[in-house]
Amino acid sequence: MTVFFIFWIAASIGSIAVMPYQFKMLKGKIEEEAKKNPTKKIPPTPVLVLLSILQSVILLGVSAFIGTWLAPKVDLHWWLLDRWLNGTAVPYNISGTILLSIVVGAIAAFVIFGLDILFMKKMPKVDIDEPSKFQAFIASFYGGISEEVLTRLFIMTAVVYVTNLLGLGNASYWIGILLAALLFGVGHLPAAFGLFGKTQIVVWRMIILNTIPGILFGYLFWKYGIEIAMVAHFTGDIFLHVIIGPFFRKKFAN
Repeated sequence: MTVFFIFWIAASIGSIAVMPYQFKMLKGKIEEEAKKNPTKKIPPTPVLVLLSILQSVILLGVSAFIGTWLAPKVDLHWWLLDRWLNGTAVPYNISGTILLSIVVGAIAAFVIFGLDILFMKKMPKVDIDEPSKFQAFIASFYGGISEEVLTRLFIMTAVVYVTNLLGLGNASYWIGILLAALLFGVGHLPAAFGLFGKTQIVVWRMIILNTIPGILFGYLFWKYGIEIAMVAHFTGDIFLHVIIGPFFRKKFAN
């Protein structure tokens, strides 16, 4: 239960940390919607934030509980957390593997940048308020922790568990990795629709740009534990949203 509470609390903190970034990005769309439908009652921002956090905390609690319950049954781990809590030996070089995860996260970010150049030429033109680098930094904890709890610890583990019951062996891990990565991309669609509208190019962009890193993070989870996947995801988000992302978006807009 200790592991469950650690992942739940950490993921819930991540869901709170992303709020300033999220509402900064969606602020213009919310105001535009209010002007188009003046009779439609839109809850005050604090209420929207509270409802969003509550929904996330419940979802992440369920995800953390099921994930931590099923993962040991299919040989998926949190080696670093076990070492910290119980002194359990870690079956890999810790510093070298963490460095590997940082490199993987950075590579994933640059791959996304390269592909996004192709997509942005066909994307709908919208005015988006650029969040501050601090907002982007703390929002990266949501990607690195909360999204990994939801998509890898919960969805990937559950898929591996179910397919493992069918006797698929190692194939069950690849099915879990691929399906979780695909759903990771699909899960970004509501926010993308809120910014760009519902178009085919928006769908393909979000699914492709999120599925690719999702496969990498899933593999790291399988081989090295969920914490290593979290480090890679966090690193990728830092590159995407803090280090290079703002410069990339401004230059492309110009």
